[in-house]
Amino acid sequence: MFNNFSLDNFEIEKILFDFESEIKKASKINGKVDEDCVQTIRIAIYRKLSKNKN
Repeated sequence: MFNNFSLDNFEIEKILFDFESEIKKASKINGKVDEDCVQTIRIAIYRKLSKNKN
C-alpha cells in the first residue's frame, strides 16, 4: 500500500500514532502488553515505511 510513496518522518509518526491501539493489541502476551514487542513492531513499521527514502 505504501510502497510507492515517499513518506517523511512526520507522516510515518502519524501512522504509528494512528495505529497505536492495534500495535498494542498485537503485542499482548498472556493478556499483558509487552513493551519490547510494541517497540519491535514500531521499528519494523518505521523501517518498512521509510524504505524508499533518499
